Parts: sequence; structure tokens; C-alpha cells
Amino acid sequence: MLKILADECIHNDLVEALKEEGFDVSNVREIEQGADDEKVFEFAVKEKRILLTFDREFGNIFRFDIKNSFGVVIILIGQLKKEEVIKNTTTFFKSEGVRNLKGKLAIIGKKKVRIRSFL
Repeated sequence: MLKILADECIHNDLVEALKEEGFDVSNVREIEQGADDEKVFEFAVKEKRILLTFDREFGNIFRFDIKNSFGVVIILIGQLKKEEVIKNTTTFFKSEGVRNLKGKLAIIGKKKVRIRSFL
């Protein structure tokens, strides 16, 4: 089962949809509200969770060691309606190719997903 850490910016509807699909989802709001990005990233690594966020800054490879993460997934919400965010994200996590995101950055857009490996 995939373990996911939802950043504070991820809305509850998406967290609940992922939980309904059977994913183990923790939310930063439950752990430490207002945690800075470095703390959020470190927690995801420590807990062996994929970091799910709307924050494009987590794609900064000079700031975050994605290679040693369990994966970072950024959703480009500017391109998507709320229903599309939920559908595209749950579909992405249910796909077979997502079973191992270790050391990878995935970006979910309106019509496609890009995955880059840093291993």
C-alpha cells in the first residue's frame, strides 16, 4: 500500500478520496500545522511517504533531495477544476507505474503526467 503525506495545501476532499481508495494518507495539518517546507520534506522521508503537494517549490532539486525521497508528486492546480484534481490524482496513484516513486518527481497536469527519476 502506498503511504502518502498530504501537504497542508492539499484540500480535505482529495485526502478523503485517496483514503476511500485505500491509500494510507497522513496530513501535515494533523502532524504540525504551519511546518516549513524543509520540515515537511524531512518528515515525508523519515516516514517513508510520498509527498503530495500543490507547491511547485518542492520540485526544486537544489533545495530538496528528491533522490533520497520516497517520491514527490506536484499537482498543477492552476490547470484543473477541483473534480479534475481528485480524479486525476486518484487515477495516478491507482496506476501500476506508481508502485515505486522512490527518488522520483511526478507532476500531474490537466492532460498528462510527467515523471522524472533522480536515481
